[in-house]
Amino acid sequence: MAKQTARRRTPPKRTLIGPLAMLAGGMGVGLLLWHFLMLEPPAPGWRGERLSQEDRAALDRLLK
Repeated sequence: MAKQTARRRTPPKRTLIGPLAMLAGGMGVGLLLWHFLMLEPPAPGWRGERLSQEDRAALDRLLK
């Protein structure tokens, strides 16, 4: 009878599964974002930023 009234000393399994699921989900999203940002080649028509001559001169003056 004492065993039935004794408190359980180990936490329930759901207290471990929830944080692990959130951690795994965060890792999955992080890996997908990293793959999208780092490994995918740029689109064929993408050339990057183009500056006009005036903007390039202003940038050079600012950086010097």
